[in-house]
Amino acid sequence: MAKEHSVLYYKRMIAATLAAIILILTILTVVFSVSFFRSRAKARMMSGRLEELEVAEMQRLAEEEAERIRNAIPPERAKPEGERSAPQILADSRIALHAFGSVDEIAGLNCLEGFLEHYNEGVRVFEVDLRLTSDGYAVLRHDWLAGVQSGVDQTHIPTLEEFLSKPIHGKYTPLSFRDLLMLMADYPDICVITDTKLLDNEAVTEQFRSMVRDAQKLGMSYLFDRVIVQVYSPEHYTIVEGVHHFPHYIYTLYQDYFGQNEESFQNKVNFCVEQHIMGLTLNVDVWKPDYIKISNEGKINVYLHTVNDPTQAKMLLNDGVKAVYTDFLNPKDLEG
Repeated sequence: MAKEHSVLYYKRMIAATLAAIILILTILTVVFSVSFFRSRAKARMMSGRLEELEVAEMQRLAEEEAERIRNAIPPERAKPEGERSAPQILADSRIALHAFGSVDEIAGLNCLEGFLEHYNEGVRVFEVDLRLTSDGYAVLRHDWLAGVQSGVDQTHIPTLEEFLSKPIHGKYTPLSFRDLLMLMADYPDICVITDTKLLDNEAVTEQFRSMVRDAQKLGMSYLFDRVIVQVYSPEHYTIVEGVHHFPHYIYTLYQDYFGQNEESFQNKVNFCVEQHIMGLTLNVDVWKPDYIKISNEGKINVYLHTVNDPTQAKMLLNDGVKAVYTDFLNPKDLEG
């Protein structure tokens, strides 16, 4: 009896052991199955993430290449043979047209239509106002006051793309500095005087870097020989020279202290002589004929702004002023 009990006991033990083994195997199978499917899911996620990273990397590389192409500096073009410099063109002109000249009796537009209209009237020296867009490009604009371009004002300075897409007063063509350079290339008998407005060191640096960058991207830095940069103080001149050496400068006094006496004028002339600056620009309201002797002794030309009366313009030119800035006068207005 004990022997039979022993056999039954062992049978039960074997059965329990087998059941335990089966249970363990079942559990392990479930565990491994869950782990397997989790691993597969994780692998699929990792594969998808890897594909996303690969796509993102390809996009990044494509953008870098596009940016490299955009910023690539082409070979510099040579100055066309026989093309005159800004001082030579200015020497033959008695007027410098402010902001490309008025259009439809509206001054200060700096638009393409103004240039074309007044070029056809014989003007060859143009003064242009320059500002910076919110993304750092120099464009032709006097200021960011509201009412000139839709949605643009001092609190909503446009990007370059936005600036060029918004007609001035709804119908006139805005221009970037790059556009100005291409216009100069198409019209090799004109020269340009800049009025860059900005005085803050960082802003001046950014503005002139943008201008130089545009010229380099076009391979047209030679056009700077037909550009006269207006500087507003000795400090401003130093900042601009630190960005790029421009061959021609005019020192304009409307943003710098001027004592309105011969001693103060002499000091301005002396600075021009020392820095090889070609001329001085003054407001016509502070001009005195006695200054001519001082400027002649220093061989510094004098230019006055803003003169819109032809009789006054002819009188000033007869007194020795080299040229006047004007909103709308053309060479025929000064004949006789």
